[in-house]
Amino acid sequence: MNNTKSTYQPIKVILHIIAFLVLFLIEQLPLSILTLTKKELGNQYASYLKLAPIATIVLLVISATIIILTFKKIQKFPTQKFTKKTWIIIIIAVILTLMINLTTLPFMKSTNDNVDALKLVANNSIILLIFFTIFVAPILEEVIFRGIFMNWFFINSPLISVLTSGLIFGYVHAPFDANTDWIYALSKILLGIVLAGVYYRTKNIKANITVHFLNNFLAILVGAIVSGVIIL
Repeated sequence: MNNTKSTYQPIKVILHIIAFLVLFLIEQLPLSILTLTKKELGNQYASYLKLAPIATIVLLVISATIIILTFKKIQKFPTQKFTKKTWIIIIIAVILTLMINLTTLPFMKSTNDNVDALKLVANNSIILLIFFTIFVAPILEEVIFRGIFMNWFFINSPLISVLTSGLIFGYVHAPFDANTDWIYALSKILLGIVLAGVYYRTKNIKANITVHFLNNFLAILVGAIVSGVIIL
């Protein structure tokens, strides 16, 4: 992301890896509160439905503050203003994400662990799920997987940074194991690469947040039409 060569510091890299994992877990925590079921909670389920959304919002405010402040502190370059070129890159990226989704969707399995988790959230609070999907995820996932990752790792190797960002983004959406839907995983990897490319080319986190927002918004519409499959 910048041209300044730096010496390899293994301790610093290890600390960055640990910090990155902690920030990712912090980002996942708020919505995970809404994945419990009536079968698990029994008579406590009614109280849970009243308190869980409040706890989710409180944790979201805390986690978002930590993540965004971390990003603002570590970005290695000044944020560039939106220009005509920025919007052209955004438009191209949105077209690419549409092509990725429409090309891979017919070959995906009807469900996977990520989709199942989203369905659990939807059962408890469809409003919060939509809010997180359209607004929260594009912001926090971009700040973590592009803004923080690409300023901490492979700074002097843009291609490796972009590809690795995409690979990790795909992995967290579809962990690689014997039951992995590899088409779904591939779609997330390609999406992550596109988003990382937008951040690298525009030097403005708001650009890839915009692309991610449009991707998720359109994905909800497509998911509602194509056999109820959500491709987030």
